[in-house]
Amino acid sequence: MFKRIALVVAVALLVSAGLSGLWLLGQATDPEVAHASQESSGYSPVQTITVVGHGSVRLEPDVARVSIGLETMGESVSEAVEANGAKMDAILAALEGAGIAQEDIQTTNYSVQVDRSPEQLPRAGGTGSDEPQPRYRVSNMVNVTIRDLDKVSETLDAVIEAGANNIWGVSFSLEDSTEAQAGARAKAVEDAQARAESLAELGGVDLGPVMSMSEIIGGGAVPMPVMAAERAMGGAGPISPGEVEVSYQLQVSYFIEP
Repeated sequence: MFKRIALVVAVALLVSAGLSGLWLLGQATDPEVAHASQESSGYSPVQTITVVGHGSVRLEPDVARVSIGLETMGESVSEAVEANGAKMDAILAALEGAGIAQEDIQTTNYSVQVDRSPEQLPRAGGTGSDEPQPRYRVSNMVNVTIRDLDKVSETLDAVIEAGANNIWGVSFSLEDSTEAQAGARAKAVEDAQARAESLAELGGVDLGPVMSMSEIIGGGAVPMPVMAAERAMGGAGPISPGEVEVSYQLQVSYFIEP
């Protein structure tokens, strides 16, 4: 008998606790209750200071990326494709000789196009003219990652010597930018705090705690163009990696002290 009474009491307590938990959950998710709770804290969501913080870190890069291309022409598709394939094999061999791993070479474009001359060719005997003869252009391009920055110029010279006639650009970056991003993020937070404090002082108010914080997604690095289509110029020449900048921006809203 006592066991049955104890069981009934326990069930009643559990039901009561569950109903209380549901009531509290409803209170927490109710916008009116949340607004009232915010007002009871003394801070108003309409009395805030919003700023954008900037932070950046400059470091020496550790990888270089370059697009290497080859264009060949021929009177027929097979002629142009054959010439392109032979020269491209020489370019890939030059990359291998420069110490570039296979996984750091990726084909990004291969195309065959027909080029028609706008000029008509005169017929034999000087009567009339023949239709312009088409020529075929084959383009092949690979993206290459160079991990030894001391060999950038050497690598470009090697592929130009092997027949490459298009080098679209060289860009320098970090293989792993996690640590640099963390440093830039910390500087952005400090910058946002300084800006907000300055605005509060100018406005004659006291800065309160952070209300919200969000990232601002920016663009990537802009590659440095290095055109090396003219082999007569004597190769790629000296190339300086300089420094890369990792930047970070965030928007922070602070309450104003009541």
